Amino acid sequence: MFIDWKCDGCQVEGVMYGSYYCNEANCYCRFHKDCAESPLEVNHHPSHPEHPLLLTKMAPAEKGTPCDFCGQEILFTCYNCPTCKFKVDLICGTKPSPSVIEHPVCHDHTLVFSKKRMEEEKAPCEVCKESIDGPSYSCLECNNVYFHLDCVNLSKEVDHPCHSIHPLIKIMPSESLIDDDDDDAQKSCSLCLVQPKNVLYHCSICNFTLCLGCTKRPPPLVVDDAKTHTHPVTLFPSKIKFTCKVAGIEIDSFSYICLKCGFIVSVYCVGLPRLININRHDHRIAFTHHLGHKGANCGVCRKSVRQYYGAYSCPICPKFVLWHISDEHPLTLYYGRRQKATRQNWRLLTSHSKLFHSLSGKRIFSDS
Repeated sequence: MFIDWKCDGCQVEGVMYGSYYCNEANCYCRFHKDCAESPLEVNHHPSHPEHPLLLTKMAPAEKGTPCDFCGQEILFTCYNCPTCKFKVDLICGTKPSPSVIEHPVCHDHTLVFSKKRMEEEKAPCEVCKESIDGPSYSCLECNNVYFHLDCVNLSKEVDHPCHSIHPLIKIMPSESLIDDDDDDAQKSCSLCLVQPKNVLYHCSICNFTLCLGCTKRPPPLVVDDAKTHTHPVTLFPSKIKFTCKVAGIEIDSFSYICLKCGFIVSVYCVGLPRLININRHDHRIAFTHHLGHKGANCGVCRKSVRQYYGAYSCPICPKFVLWHISDEHPLTLYYGRRQKATRQNWRLLTSHSKLFHSLSGKRIFSDS
């Protein structure tokens, strides 16, 4: 499931393309796949080579302890040396940043890693122009030149897996497409559909645009998920208008396709949960890609449900059907062990009119 969330491991917030979540009651922890599969032990860490570091869950009293490598607060999981009390967060434990970058792609001089927070006046990153609140790279030759850790490797041109035919050129706010008179220029991100406020990457030949987030964290090129389709589906990154085979509605965005079957699905319908609980029915209802019979009406909004597309139905009550793309369900939805969502959250599952990255509630979704 594609979801906008903050990883409880690395603390990075953004769209997750596949993740792990906790199914315990009232626990909403979610992790990137890489974070959840982090090794239990790290040996020969560059900042602490003398002892192994063990993957440890932070005690409640220890939450907020600064990472001994980058200085950021550790809130949930860390690598800890029981002997020396040395602690680093998940990223610094598995992928520590180099102390010096001698030939950076984003700057002409050597950059030095610094864990010192700039509390008095937060300097902007030279790449994305957003303020830096934590570790950074700085140039000792230039005055007040800083870079985010994940921006330091972004050059003026990037070769992106979602647009491999041409390099994407970085466009700064002063030369942004947003203020351009060219009405045909793609001003919003071709993947997440957000209109970038600051930096964007653009191919003027193909009119293909990416925001900074999708440039740094691209969606998977192939999704192999039995809940979505029998065969693996491949990313089609161009924005086109099509009818989603799962939802049965017309949408204008990028998609995933199966050339073998002619199957096309919107990104919003990738990995929908197979079973959900709703407060309008006594049993769990199951998702089916093909309802198989006509004349059915949604058990909540009473709208007609199209038989050739996806819906939720009750295996015990044959007449109960839930049309998952309806936008008029005043429901309280539970998924897993009573993970509660509001009506607005439900619309992420029931409607394509809301972008998946912009909703405030995301706790009803699972990738299992």
